[in-house]
Amino acid sequence: MKRKWVLLFFMAILLVGGTFAATWAYFMKTFKSENNFVNAAVFDVDVVNKDGETIGDADFQIDEKLYPGMDTLEAYSFSINKNLTEVPMEYEVKVMPDGDLFPADGSSPVVLTLQREVEGNWENIDLQSTFIPKADVENLRILLDWPHSDRDTAFQGKTGNINLEVIARQIDGDISGPPYYSGVIEFKATPNGRTFKTSNKEITFYKNEEGYKIIEVSMGDGEGEFEERVGNFRVVESEDKGKTWYRVYTENEYYASEKQIWRVRKESVDTSEYGKLRFNATLSPYLLIESEELYRWFIKN
Repeated sequence: MKRKWVLLFFMAILLVGGTFAATWAYFMKTFKSENNFVNAAVFDVDVVNKDGETIGDADFQIDEKLYPGMDTLEAYSFSINKNLTEVPMEYEVKVMPDGDLFPADGSSPVVLTLQREVEGNWENIDLQSTFIPKADVENLRILLDWPHSDRDTAFQGKTGNINLEVIARQIDGDISGPPYYSGVIEFKATPNGRTFKTSNKEITFYKNEEGYKIIEVSMGDGEGEFEERVGNFRVVESEDKGKTWYRVYTENEYYASEKQIWRVRKESVDTSEYGKLRFNATLSPYLLIESEELYRWFIKN
C-alpha cells in the first residue's frame, strides 16, 4: 500500500533526571529548532505535552530519584492531536530506553510502561506500537516502576535515556480486495521444533457472530513443506476467565490442532512492526503473518 505523507516527531533524548530534546521531519526533510509547528493543508498533526504545548527541548525533568519499591511514577504524558486532518492515518509510537540504567540485554530492574487512554481507561500497550486513532486526541503516558529484585544494588546510581518517537502516517482510506494475499508467513509450533515458512497465501479475516476476530489462511495449490507440515490454518479470538486469547488451529500440525491447544494471550501479540502480526507463545514458538490489509484491520478492531 502506498504511504503518501509521513510526519515524524522525534523526541530524544530524555535523561532520567535530565533533559528532553526534539527533532521533526516532514516529507523526510529534517527541520531542527524549538517549538515549531508543522501545518499541512489536510494533514495537520501535533504532539503536545500536558500543558497543550508542542513538545520541545527540556520539556520536563524527573526530580525524584528512582529506588527499589518506589510508587509508580508518571514520567511523561503527551497527546497526539488530529487537529484539522481529513485523511485516514495511523500513529506509530516507540519508547526506546538505553544507557547504563537500561542495558541492551534487558536486565534492568526498572520497568517502563507505555499506556494509551481508551474510552476513559488507561490500557498498557507495547513500547513500540502502531494503531489507528479512534479519537481526535489520543492521550498516552509513560510510567516508571522499580519492583524489588536481586539486581537492585548493581543499578544504584546509574542513569539512562528514554527515547520517544511518534510518527503520524497517512494510509489509504479503503482496504483493497478481497481477495487478500499475504507476504511472509512463519510458524514455529514448539520450542525445539522447526520453523516453517511460506508466502503469498490467501487470507480471509472477519468477526464472527459473537464479535470475535477470525483469521483464515488457505494454502491453495501449494505443495511446499509448509503446506505439507502445517497446511491451512485459522486464528480464533476468544475469552477465558476474563483474558483474551488467540488460538491457532492447523490442518496438519499436531501441536496446533483440535486436540492440542496452541494459543497466546492478547498481550503477547506483537504489532510493533508495521504490516506484521506476530503471535508469541511461551518460550520461542510463534506465528508470523505479514499483510498490510490484515494488520490494519486487526489493530482497528
